[in-house]
Order: sequence, then C-alpha cells, then structure tokens
Amino acid sequence: MRYTFFIISVIFFFFIGCTAQNLPEKSTKNNGKIYEKKSPKQKPQEQSIDSVEQKLDAVKKRIEVVEQKVQPKIIVKEKIKTIIVEKPITTDSKTIVGLYENVYIPFLEKTFKAKIDTGATTTSMHAQDIKEFERDGKKWVKFKYLNKDEKLIEKSLPVERIVSIKRHGIKENQKRYVVKVRINLGEFSEVVDVSLTNRSKFSYPVLVGRNYLNGFMVVDVSKEYVTKPKKN
Repeated sequence: MRYTFFIISVIFFFFIGCTAQNLPEKSTKNNGKIYEKKSPKQKPQEQSIDSVEQKLDAVKKRIEVVEQKVQPKIIVKEKIKTIIVEKPITTDSKTIVGLYENVYIPFLEKTFKAKIDTGATTTSMHAQDIKEFERDGKKWVKFKYLNKDEKLIEKSLPVERIVSIKRHGIKENQKRYVVKVRINLGEFSEVVDVSLTNRSKFSYPVLVGRNYLNGFMVVDVSKEYVTKPKKN
C-alpha cells in the first residue's frame, strides 16, 4: 500500500515539473502583482546604405521606362514651301511645250499664236500676196503680213527652195516657197526652214513642225502656253 502511494507521488511531482517548464516566466513587481515576462523584441536587420541606393536607382529606372511608354509621341510636320521657277519645264534635258504656244519672230517684230504639230515635217507661217521675184540673179519672194499695229506690211526674203504640196481633194499640187526664218519659242531661238502659205482660214498663223522641235522638245497635248518667248 505504501509502495503504491510512493509511486503515485513520484508521477504527480514529475508531471508538475514538466508543466512548470512550459509555463511563461512570471515576475512579482509593483505591489506583488504577477506579470508575465515578455521576450525582447527582435531588432530589424540593418541594411547597408549601398544596397538602399541601388534599390532607389532601380526604382528610378523603372519610372523612366514607364514615362517613356506613357508619354505620347510628338510628330512635327514641316511646311513645304512651293517655289515657282520661271525657267521652262524640262524632262531628260528636253523642254516640255504645250499643244499651243506663243512664238516670237524677230524678223517680223511680232508675237504669234502657234500650234505645235509633230505630224508636220516643216514649220509654216501665214503670208498674203506671195510673189516670186529675182534679185542679183537669185530667186526671192515677197509677201505681206499684219504687224503688231494690224497694218499690212510687205517683207521679202531669199528663197531656199520650192516644195510641191499635195492637198486632199485638190488635183493640182500647191507650190510653196521655203525661206529661212528665226523663231523664238520659250528659251529657244532657232533659224529654220519655214514655208509661206495663206493660213487665214486657220486659228493659228504659225504651225511649228518637227524641223524646229528636232528632238529638243516634248509636246504635252494636255498643256497650253506653258512657255514665254524671249524677244531678242
């Protein structure tokens, strides 16, 4: 009986000891009141200044990237100035002329309206009262035309040659006198063969043919009066 009581007592005190170890420590202060001892707070781990600056630099870089993506692109449009050049229009070193142009004939001291015709071999101009005569044993031709004051003036030139022109619907061929005449078209001034004929039925007193164009000009039929002839 005593032996059994002894064993029970040992087990009881062993249990109490184990329980006391797990209980929080208590202190008796301030008039005997019992307070639990709190474990000291752990101090936060100190970070080095270099690591903080590196993190700040990384944050700044991220902010700059975001600003670049968010910031709208500014497109600057430059105004294109239109420059007007008074020189003749050219393409591949050739002057572009319209279907109709003004030409100046220094010999007659007058500007005429002309039609540019690539189908005509020789240039021709209007003349009235065309008559052949002889001077110093050579053939000459005299003719009349209306000057800038609309007065009928007579002029004469030596004959270069005489050509025979066959016209549609007429049996007899027409005889035309060919003379040398200087014609100004745009910036060009050329002396070419010109046949004299009465063009009073036509709207244009001068017909510019291939012998004047001669590969130096390109005709744009969609344009009119794109050049201005020089008067010299």
